[in-house]
Amino acid sequence: MRPSKIVCIGWNYRSHVKELDSELPKEPTVFLKPPSCLIGDGEDIVIPVGVTNVQHEVELALVFGRRAKNVSEDEALSYVSHVAVFNDVSARDMQTKARHEGNTWDLSKGMDTFGPMSEPVPLDSVGDLQCLDLELTVNGEVRQSGNTRNMIFPVPALISYVTRYMTMEQGDILITGTPEGVSEIRSGDVVVASIATVGSVTNRVRSSEQREAPDQRQF
Repeated sequence: MRPSKIVCIGWNYRSHVKELDSELPKEPTVFLKPPSCLIGDGEDIVIPVGVTNVQHEVELALVFGRRAKNVSEDEALSYVSHVAVFNDVSARDMQTKARHEGNTWDLSKGMDTFGPMSEPVPLDSVGDLQCLDLELTVNGEVRQSGNTRNMIFPVPALISYVTRYMTMEQGDILITGTPEGVSEIRSGDVVVASIATVGSVTNRVRSSEQREAPDQRQF
């Protein structure tokens, strides 16, 4: 089922806030990515011509199993049916410029292919959502390594906060923030985002000027 929206949480790990030279949020920072950004395992992350400093962000994604509105923290997880690994690909230079000018992050975060996501797995197969190891590698080198226990706002609090203002429909996705270690990815890189007990998603990076060549992939 294709989601009607992807709701995203920014700056939800203290270490990531620090590396971006930002202030700790007093409430969750919310932005949206369009469903058209979604790609799956083995598909290419495509960097448009003229877009610079594209970076990776490994995140835990929650998939809603039923309509959620004004949900309490105590009931929050009962609305989640599946979880997945998400790579919130971001055009950082564009995002930074937008921040400084008081504009939204939508374009820098929402480009086509900027939302790699693993195949969702049932929530009850994963274990404690606040004790999951996240990792992201580029060409086999570990760039990000963290744990969901270090979230500023835990998962139930995020669900309750978001559904206070907007309805999450069945199939909608909520991504929950990234730990430190974000870095630039370039054409030719192979990026693997993974979360223990959840899964992984592997994607090659290419420029929009390059043609897709699936027979040459060596993941």
